[in-house]
Amino acid sequence: MSKKVKTIIIVIVIIILVIAALAYFGNNAAPVAPDTGLTSSAASTGTVAVPGGPASDPAAGNAANFSSLLSSIDSITLNTSIFTNPAYEALVDNPVILGTAVIGRQDPFAPIGTDAGGDQPAPLLQLQTLAPGKIISNSAEFGALVNVSSVTPPISVVFQYGTSDTFGSATAPVNVTKSGTALLTVTGLIPSTTYYVEAVAVQGSVTATGSIMSFTTTAALQ
Repeated sequence: MSKKVKTIIIVIVIIILVIAALAYFGNNAAPVAPDTGLTSSAASTGTVAVPGGPASDPAAGNAANFSSLLSSIDSITLNTSIFTNPAYEALVDNPVILGTAVIGRQDPFAPIGTDAGGDQPAPLLQLQTLAPGKIISNSAEFGALVNVSSVTPPISVVFQYGTSDTFGSATAPVNVTKSGTALLTVTGLIPSTTYYVEAVAVQGSVTATGSIMSFTTTAALQ
């Protein structure tokens, strides 16, 4: 490092120290009030705190300030020209219609139609078509599960069947006197053919229909 560069660095450091010293001592000096030619003192004013006044009662002072604030509200004016503004008058209210809630079934596991009317009692007659069994090339056993709340008069179960879901044939009635399973073997079926079967039960003036089941007969024996 050359001698000239060292001299410049020393000069810069000295200037920084002088500025720092001036700043430090200048902030610590007591401020001198300007000479306005006016003097005041607590003794010369002769001010005495009045009992019950704002100086001795802060609550009274706050009440006076609040009353002054309320009186200033009378001078406030509201600009209502916005309500006659064309942009405001062009606004359109678009209400959203929520509609009415749809009440679902009280018991989602109950048979279809048994609780459609809320507290409606269970039907007197319930019927379920069972999957056909003992299927061979020309015959099958039809079955239905019957559940009744009254045993009189007797229940008659008929099986509708055919090669389509419109059926076309029906069995003779099977009488059931109580809840249980009704079984009937049907012969004269066509080998390797798909059939549809549905159970229908009648108890007096009450009718119940089961679901439609399908099955396929086996091939004819050679």
